[in-house]
Amino acid sequence: MKVSAARQAAFEILRRVETEDAYASNLLAADRYNDLSREDHALAQELTLGALRWQGQLDFLIEHFSRRKIGKLDQAALIALRLGLYQLLFLSRVPAHAAINESVNLVKANNLHSAAPMVNAVLRTAQRAGAPVIAALIQSINDPLLRLSIETSHPAWLLARWAKRFGADEARALALSNNTAPQTAFRFNPLRAPLETTKQWLAEHDIVTRQSSLTPGAEIVVAGSLNANAAAVRQGWIYFQDEASQLVAHLATVAGEKISGYRLPTTDYRLLDLCAAPGSKMMLMATLVPDDALIVAGDLHLHRLRMMKELAARMGINTLRLLQFDATTELPFAEAGSFDAVLLDAPCSGLGTLQRHPEIRWRISEAKIRELAGLQRRLLINAAQQVRPGGLLTYAVCSSEPEEGEEVIAQFRQQHSEFRDVTRERLTELGIDPAGLLTPTFGARTFTHRQSSESFFFCVLWKRR
Repeated sequence: MKVSAARQAAFEILRRVETEDAYASNLLAADRYNDLSREDHALAQELTLGALRWQGQLDFLIEHFSRRKIGKLDQAALIALRLGLYQLLFLSRVPAHAAINESVNLVKANNLHSAAPMVNAVLRTAQRAGAPVIAALIQSINDPLLRLSIETSHPAWLLARWAKRFGADEARALALSNNTAPQTAFRFNPLRAPLETTKQWLAEHDIVTRQSSLTPGAEIVVAGSLNANAAAVRQGWIYFQDEASQLVAHLATVAGEKISGYRLPTTDYRLLDLCAAPGSKMMLMATLVPDDALIVAGDLHLHRLRMMKELAARMGINTLRLLQFDATTELPFAEAGSFDAVLLDAPCSGLGTLQRHPEIRWRISEAKIRELAGLQRRLLINAAQQVRPGGLLTYAVCSSEPEEGEEVIAQFRQQHSEFRDVTRERLTELGIDPAGLLTPTFGARTFTHRQSSESFFFCVLWKRR
């Protein structure tokens, strides 16, 4: 009844994702799994994220081969079936007998001996059916939207929205891109090590990178392995950050550039990040502003601010002022309109991060998106009050949905005509061609299937003098 460490870890994490609304990526990075070998940790990650990405298709097949509704299955048996079926369908290097036997042993090891025969029978039936039969089964679904939902393992309501906006083919492309592993993007941290020192370290460890075509200063790993346990990462020489996230930080941080003919100050520069945690954007912004800049990072949760403080120490940043406040209420500043630049990286659905957080697609709903849009509008109004005339307000969300992006800005500008959309100008100032990013209305977007980054919306607004 022995179960491999990697499969047991994947089982435990998937169970916590189900019962605690936890995020698999965070659990995989927990100290609990530090003792796993590099190979076991890699397999646990592949099994966990793969099962979550393809959960919709896996559940469809489990119902077909078991002739039972998902809701009628014990949770432990369901997770074991998902793991086993994922290995059978997607991991050619795993022998079928290993995938089946380990899944059977998983339910036994987790005190569900009675489910072992059913798990064994379902997986062996799926193995005998084989990939061609399974593919034909999916293609035989008459409803095109349901067929696309099973084929791409995304909720039908979400695909319907994308198909309406982009067409069915591009909706499929976006969904399938969400089911791939994200590329490894990072930036160098000159506060901890000279650029050439870090590049030499990469070369010594056979890690090959290329410069991002989307964001200045961003790097993409194209060969070799770079992970959180690498010495250069632990020492703060390198910081993992998605290209689109880095781009937002660059757009939001202005120190002397001309916006609509007005030059922002190069001294006494004041920067505010309203919802700063976990801190990736703020840490980059802090390296882009003058040394004497006042940098304020706020967040609702004290424990997240503590994590930001630890991150700042690791990154060599000692200029942050961390404040705990609720950004939906009156902010704790003596005078409104005193910041040169304000970033609102608003709480959102996270639908732009489905490569890294595949479980989000099974949790979010259209009602939740509408609820979040209301919160985002309130936050944006408060953020705007902190921008001085001639300053910049940058709004960003890691969401693919217009209710959280363009529509928030459209409603805001109806009430605040003193703010003008200068996203095109800021992209151009950074040397980025805005043509492939601008939306038809306000701001700009990245999409996973187009830019290979997270799907982000961002809009830079200039407050007239």
